[in-house]
Amino acid sequence: MEPHKPKAAPIQRQLMNVMLLTSGSVLALTCLAFFVYEYFTFRETLKNQLTMLGEIIAANSTAALAFDDPDDAEELLSALRTNRHIVAACLYDKEGRIFARYPADAPADQFPSYLPARNYRFSGSYLEGFQPVVQGRTQLGSLYLKSDMEAMFERFSRYALIAATVVGVMLGLAYLLSRRLQRRISRPILALAQTAGQVSRDHNYSVRATKYQEDEVGLLTDAFNLMLTQIDRQNSEILAMNQQLEERIKARTQELEKTNDELTVVNGKLVKSNRDLEQFANVASHDLQEPLRKIQMFAQLVENSIDDPSLAREYTDKIKNAANRMTTLIKSVLNYSRLSNHSEPFIPIDLNEVIGQIQADFELLITEKNATVTARDLPVIQGIPLQINQLFSNLIGNALKFCDKTPQIVITARVHEPGRSRLPEELTEGRGYAELMVEDNGIGFDTSYSRKIFTIFQRLHTQKEYPGTGIGLALCKRIVENHAGTITVESEVGRGTRFYVYLPMN
Repeated sequence: MEPHKPKAAPIQRQLMNVMLLTSGSVLALTCLAFFVYEYFTFRETLKNQLTMLGEIIAANSTAALAFDDPDDAEELLSALRTNRHIVAACLYDKEGRIFARYPADAPADQFPSYLPARNYRFSGSYLEGFQPVVQGRTQLGSLYLKSDMEAMFERFSRYALIAATVVGVMLGLAYLLSRRLQRRISRPILALAQTAGQVSRDHNYSVRATKYQEDEVGLLTDAFNLMLTQIDRQNSEILAMNQQLEERIKARTQELEKTNDELTVVNGKLVKSNRDLEQFANVASHDLQEPLRKIQMFAQLVENSIDDPSLAREYTDKIKNAANRMTTLIKSVLNYSRLSNHSEPFIPIDLNEVIGQIQADFELLITEKNATVTARDLPVIQGIPLQINQLFSNLIGNALKFCDKTPQIVITARVHEPGRSRLPEELTEGRGYAELMVEDNGIGFDTSYSRKIFTIFQRLHTQKEYPGTGIGLALCKRIVENHAGTITVESEVGRGTRFYVYLPMN
């Protein structure tokens, strides 16, 4: 007879327990690290404050010691009553005798032996130290100060209360979110991927993806359905125009060229729309399915490893990483699709302020990499602030990421007056432009990829080497095109990259 095996909890509950345990452990370790850091930092701060106070009182005590005036010294020390943390103070003469004390009625045996040298140290729950009293090069005596640690204990009590509140709130939030994590993610993404696969396979633009909820996936579904509607409408318009052209071509020869030009423009838009749709369908049916397949696979592995919490935690971490990857990809695709909206007004933008704000946003990464970002006399242009900020944020972010040494980023500008400078051929002649160069000392790339890098979802490195979605530079190109400008690049492997951004001045 086989031994009775205890009934295991449902896999959903086990996953929830693993997530809560992981979240709780991370929060606890974070709080512990913060407390340790604050403990040593605050001790050093208290020591510096007491040292500064000792230097001030020692400097003011020289006259009392020099003229042998204990009353003046007692009055000087009595001013310490305004600092509730100073519990004792004593002024010694140069022979080591007590000259004045605080409190004035404190017994002499409460104070330590005379120490002429400067020395501050922690003793139990107190901080005490000696400060020499010097006039010129002559030491007239020494000052002793003793402070309690109540300020630090009060500070730590407040921190403990805040930490307990944060941990409780975060664990409650993690519990609520984990209950619907798998189903809320997998069902709408799988439906969208199936619809995208059908469109890519059958070229049937009349189908529509089902929208399940109002979130990032819902916005992605709306954008996908809107693109299908535009493609379907454009196809119908092209078919109608072709039919009209065939009926009138013999009788209206003079209008043929004009009609053909219009048809070429519309066909160009259709080709671009089809290309965008194919790229969109590709990421939806492949890139989005990749993390989804990982989620499904590791969820099954977690179910099969119920008796091994360590292995189940490892698989749960992989599920979260795949979900984060999918969220990042969805948000990047949404940002790219939203750039087709030109309804926002153009206003004057000071590029110096834009670069300054981006430096503040990247402050932590710049500090970690010891990077330098230099901007020189940037002009004011007309544009959409959010898009211009995103343009330079992507360029500076790439310069910081794709660098195997200390990053050095230089941003310069020059203004091309109308008709006085040679500009890229795709720009409008007779118009003034600002040429902005973003130069770095990163890893660079082969110049044969100069055009390829601006294609959506195009990457020159593996996800493991340099994480990313492959959409950043495609966003830059679309933003510049939205502003009637252009962007070019020069690079050399191992010797950095230079991006040239041309934007109209007005």
